[in-house]
Parts: sequence; C-alpha cells; structure tokens
Amino acid sequence: MKVILLKSVPKLGKKDEVITVPDGYAQNALLPKKLAIIATDQAVAALKRTQENKITEKKIQHELLDKAIESLAGQTLVYHTKKNEKGSLFSKVTESDISKTLLDQHRISIDAKLMTIKEGHIKQIGTYTVDITDGDYKSEFIVSVE
Repeated sequence: MKVILLKSVPKLGKKDEVITVPDGYAQNALLPKKLAIIATDQAVAALKRTQENKITEKKIQHELLDKAIESLAGQTLVYHTKKNEKGSLFSKVTESDISKTLLDQHRISIDAKLMTIKEGHIKQIGTYTVDITDGDYKSEFIVSVE
C-alpha cells in the first residue's frame, strides 16, 4: 500500500515522502497513529502543491533577505553593551542579540537560527562579520560592538 508520511518514522522515511509499505503495517500501525495517510491521487497532488508552495515561499523570503541586507550595505549595525576597562564584555553577544538589534534599529527581521558569527560568540569590543545561511542562500553583514 502506498502512503504519505505525515511525520518522520525511523527506518521508514521522512515527513512528506510517498512510500510503499505492507497493507497490514499501514492499517494497524501507521494510519491509526496518524503517522501516514493513504496516497490517493488527490493526496499526492495536494502534497506536490504544498511542496511547490514551500519552494516559492523560500524564494520570496530569500529575495526579501537580499533586499534587507542590501539596505544595510555601506552601513554597519551598531550593538551597544557594557564593558570593562580592557574592552572585554560583561556578557557575550549572540546571534539572538544581533537579531533583536536588527529589528530595533533597522526594522529587519531575520531569524537568529539563520545567523552565524564567523568569530564565534562576541566577547570583545570590535567589528565582526555575521553570515546568514538558509539552504543554498548565503549572505553577510558587519556588526560593530561598542
């Protein structure tokens, strides 16, 4: 029996995959636990539409990210924090802190999970590069910690 997995099942497949399993396994294990649905023509067509919509949505998000990063071109994001006399910060600056600052200063919303600070967590005053990666999409911008 062909089924579409609604959740990832170990040793069977990942979410949204169309797989063939024995009838008894599908009827007694997968379908009652709502781990899968029967792969009818309508269900497969709906799955393809959903996957195409996700791809289109990702493209739009990447275009918006490009425009947002281009608006930062030539500018440096400035993050203010407390430091000691030697220039060391009292607390490290993370990707989520940078994401909040971007939203506050430039009204650009970028998920912190997509950001990576090249030098690791920021613990000193200075200028740092932040990479933005989402699948094949890559971009970067500069953060100045003062």
